[in-house]
Amino acid sequence: MNTKNVLTMMLAAMCVLGLAARAEIVVTTADGNGADTFVGNDSNKSPNNNYGGGITLDIRWWDGVRAHIGYIRFDITEIGGIDPTGAYLKLYLTQAQNSRTWDIYGLNDNAVDDAWGEMAVNYNTIPGMLPTETPSNGTFNLDEEKTTFLGTMFVGAGAGEKTSNPESLDLAPFIKQDTNNLITLILIGSNDPGDGAQYYVLSKEGAAASTDPNLFPPSLILPTEINPFQATNPSPQMNEVVSEELTQLCWTAPEPNAPEGVITFDVYFGTNEPNLNEPDYGLEYTLAVGTADACVALPIAPEPLTKYYWVVDVHDTTYPEVTRGRLWSFNTFNMPPSVDIGTDQYIWLGHLGDPATATATITATVTDDGQPFGTLTYLWEQTSGPELTISPNDVKDLTQVFTEAGAYILRLTASDGLASNYDTVRIVVGQDACDAAQAMPGYSANPMDFNSDCVVDINDFADFAAEWLDCTSLDCP
Repeated sequence: MNTKNVLTMMLAAMCVLGLAARAEIVVTTADGNGADTFVGNDSNKSPNNNYGGGITLDIRWWDGVRAHIGYIRFDITEIGGIDPTGAYLKLYLTQAQNSRTWDIYGLNDNAVDDAWGEMAVNYNTIPGMLPTETPSNGTFNLDEEKTTFLGTMFVGAGAGEKTSNPESLDLAPFIKQDTNNLITLILIGSNDPGDGAQYYVLSKEGAAASTDPNLFPPSLILPTEINPFQATNPSPQMNEVVSEELTQLCWTAPEPNAPEGVITFDVYFGTNEPNLNEPDYGLEYTLAVGTADACVALPIAPEPLTKYYWVVDVHDTTYPEVTRGRLWSFNTFNMPPSVDIGTDQYIWLGHLGDPATATATITATVTDDGQPFGTLTYLWEQTSGPELTISPNDVKDLTQVFTEAGAYILRLTASDGLASNYDTVRIVVGQDACDAAQAMPGYSANPMDFNSDCVVDINDFADFAAEWLDCTSLDCP
């Protein structure tokens, strides 16, 4: 039997039985390019460490002591164009010490920022947080230019499923503004000055490792269903950035309700904000009425920096109703530059011969789409560490001289005139090579290095020999 017929019969049967006919669409952090992690800024969870592989997201805010912030990303490519009204968040907590209200922020729509690497980011590098030089103060600094407050989520005490309320956390407007099919939400627990209540959200890694079918990764729920009567697989894809040379729109036709059915399409296109109550959606162009083709030509060449909407309605001669299409979109937006200035560096005073200085060479990789002007400008800034003068600070690649030991964070911002992006790097300057080595993550000292100078030599033997035959037993002579 045809799938449409089966679905129609199922829905009809559900209505007869008095059951809800609406299903839910569930997108989790394990789907597509989804991701989940948390970042920390305190003595327990270093701002320079990555926690992307953990089985839980540690959410905690104890001002001045602990600050652990959750990040979850949903890939909504497959549900692009579906009305997100009523969307809500569903989490599984393995531990929730108290009932609290969390603040939920969205990472502002940006293809570069939304592509944060789960296994690479830390507090000092993840988009939406401003780097810090005080790793033990238990505070966090949201980047107000990159984040938007979306609402609150009540999290009850005890382990189990927790869901947000669309009235206090309305996700729909944020989802509708998306232009890259990636939605990043930031989870911030309430400040607990007394004891810093702890919450552990099951991650996609934790859910995958479990055999309990009731456990699940962070999920975005849309209280709707995918309509098999609609056209699918839009080209350009939902939210795709296209060139101004685009000439046609294409899609995949649904199967007819019965073998003898004939499928035809009405196609609407334009830049106006769509009005779902209008027959033509309030769009400027009707590209086709009753066409059997699954492609139509564009009536105009796309303009730069413009968002376009289009809808394909479906007629089926063996199905009584016109199936209204999904609201698809594509754009010719300017993409911000991509900036990569490499990994942390560990150097020391005198490493190039001058005992009073250390020099770091930072070679940046910056790519851009050439819009709108085809030229880029650069700005180097210091965000933490001993006072430093960067000159020149308007170059892409930087050679920086340091005269004082310490940990420095430098940031390069690249701008194309309309959009900008940045990357940070940590430069650790040691008093000497041993000091720099001991600052590296994972440093392991030789147990025979008694004087901690990073080399086992006669001096260590002298220290050892000085204690030779020293007895601490109860029967020492």
